[in-house]
Parts: sequence; C-alpha cells; structure tokens
Amino acid sequence: MPREQMAAKMAAPAAPGAIASATPSEGVKTKTIDTRFGTIEFDLNQALTFPKAIPGFVGYQSFGLAMVPSETQSSFMLLQALEPTDLSFIVLPYDPAAALIETKDVEAAQQQLGIAPADCAVMLIATFRKLGSSFETSVNMRAPIFIDTTNRLAWQHIMTNDRYDVRHTL
Repeated sequence: MPREQMAAKMAAPAAPGAIASATPSEGVKTKTIDTRFGTIEFDLNQALTFPKAIPGFVGYQSFGLAMVPSETQSSFMLLQALEPTDLSFIVLPYDPAAALIETKDVEAAQQQLGIAPADCAVMLIATFRKLGSSFETSVNMRAPIFIDTTNRLAWQHIMTNDRYDVRHTL
C-alpha cells in the first residue's frame, strides 16, 4: 500500500485512544515531539496501541505514525513512541503486490491477531547501514508490524515461516 494511502487509512476516524497523524484536526488533543526528523505534532486520538509491547521494548505501547519529512518523495514513515518519546522506528508500508510475503502467511497472521483483511495494514521496520560511501537499506520481513486500522491496535508478529529474513535487502 503506497504511503499516501496508508496515511489516509490511518488518519480516518477511529475509536478513542488510537493513531497519530502529522496534521491533527483543529481542537484535537495533540502531542508535539522533537523527532530525529524535526518537530512533529501527533493527534493523540489517532495513536496506535500495542497491546503487547514490541519485543525488547517493554513500556512502549502508544505510538504515532507520520510521514517522514523529506524534500524528495519517500515511502518511509516514522513510527514514534508517544510516551515515553525516546523511541522511534523507520517503517515502510508493505505492498502486497510485491509478493515478498506469501498471502497464506499474511492471512494466518490476520486470523491469529483477529484483524479483518479489509482493516489490515502491514509495516516493515527498516534499517540503514553505511557501507563505504553508500547505504544499504533492509527491512525485517521475519517480524512485520500488523495494524488493525479500525481499532488502532498493532502487533509485531513473528512469522512462523522461516523463509523470511530479518534483514531483507531492498
């Protein structure tokens, strides 16, 4: 799903207590955070809640999702912890058309997490490594983030199929 579609889907009206958008509506409770990409204002009514913390990050359950400010068009987004605010991840919306994850594995995760297919968005955590004068970009295909866009709930789901790499180079 292209990032514009992801942002629109995530910014749609939601149940109280769920995702962040970089452009909150007037009169909405917001939180301004100094991120590594500059200051971003998050709509707290749009926060994502991780009922189970991201493995290794206990104490971080509320996150905002925003476009990464960039002069060039980028598909990357920022998954920013809202309380405490010292944690963030660069994520990439997964495009099912790329078929990097088998449909049966996505469906199994949706069923296990209780996410209706129409309400499911998948994000891949990205990492960047400097290699000489260039950068290598990889994504974690083994443990994508599944988001229930209607209920604003998210989970990092470890895929049972061992064919997926933790560092899948793009």
